[in-house]
Amino acid sequence: MKGQSSDLGGAGKKMRSLAKIAPGEGNVTLREVDVPAVSDDSVLVAVKHVGICGSDLHIYHDTHPNHPPVTLGHEFSGVIASVGRNVKAWAIGVPVVSELHAGACGQCRLCKTGNFFACPHKHPIGWWTDGAYADFITVPAWLLHRVPDGLSLQHATLTEPLAVSMNVFQRARIEPQSTVAVIGPGPIGLLAALAAKHSGAGKVIVVGRDSSRHRLELALQLGLDHTVNSSTQDVEEALQELSGGLGADLVIEAGGSEGAVLDALKAVRKLGTIAALGVHAGDYRFPWNQAVFKAVDMVFSFSANYLAFEQALKLLRSGSIPIEKVISGHYPLEEWKEAFQRLERRDALKLVLDI
Repeated sequence: MKGQSSDLGGAGKKMRSLAKIAPGEGNVTLREVDVPAVSDDSVLVAVKHVGICGSDLHIYHDTHPNHPPVTLGHEFSGVIASVGRNVKAWAIGVPVVSELHAGACGQCRLCKTGNFFACPHKHPIGWWTDGAYADFITVPAWLLHRVPDGLSLQHATLTEPLAVSMNVFQRARIEPQSTVAVIGPGPIGLLAALAAKHSGAGKVIVVGRDSSRHRLELALQLGLDHTVNSSTQDVEEALQELSGGLGADLVIEAGGSEGAVLDALKAVRKLGTIAALGVHAGDYRFPWNQAVFKAVDMVFSFSANYLAFEQALKLLRSGSIPIEKVISGHYPLEEWKEAFQRLERRDALKLVLDI
């Protein structure tokens, strides 16, 4: 496919953009801006759908890094509307999703070993570089992934959060028929649990607080094996009972709170593995000796690489993930505030803005 161009970008045409316009609490507004210009090595994507991430809520409250003025949103799918003159592998009309690693230098050791997501020079889409809560977004062409036939653009919005889960399994392998516990039944946690189930785990147990009881109920509806309410049950005792007295082979910590980290250590078996996905502000008190005497392996993971995106797309396309149960609803871009508030109340798991 040869590179093509159009007059959509940079020609004074206007579009909607939901942006963080200044530091501080709130300061997010829907405004009209110019359609971005397309550089020689980038593409212009007409955004169709964007999933709302918890980090977007944190940016609203100014508790997550951000560089205003910046358009929010990164869990997006869309269709290529224009391509730069140097772009040869993509064409107008192709349905795509995108990795987030805009600005990765390509020269440091991390980039040269394929770990662009960890490049210290990158400017991630949606909080440093303009994101996808807009009619159009420009993306470096090398970040794109084609949405496979049979996967709708609505459902493809789950690619990035599912890829975050797939990424951790490259560092914390799932053994066949092993017991996996997931601490924190948010979108990332439940997607990680589903991915674990379809990656060979024999039993998947989801742990959450009473404030997440509706999500614990959803976990069972999604086909996961067991749930533990950490507000009313002793996590260690419950995991021992559900695992034949051993504890979980692998614990995925997706809650991020100090309590969730402590629950992960209670849930894991001796010589087991804890994989940390959750993010939280501040420091933790950590029972170091308990981890030592369990001889626990700990790995940490963030973002996602090329392989994780490809794995996520294939898993979504396979039909193995009950996507309609994960996505709780859709809102037009103009109703973003109502959608944000619903997620703050935990009335939904994953909401999608339709652009």
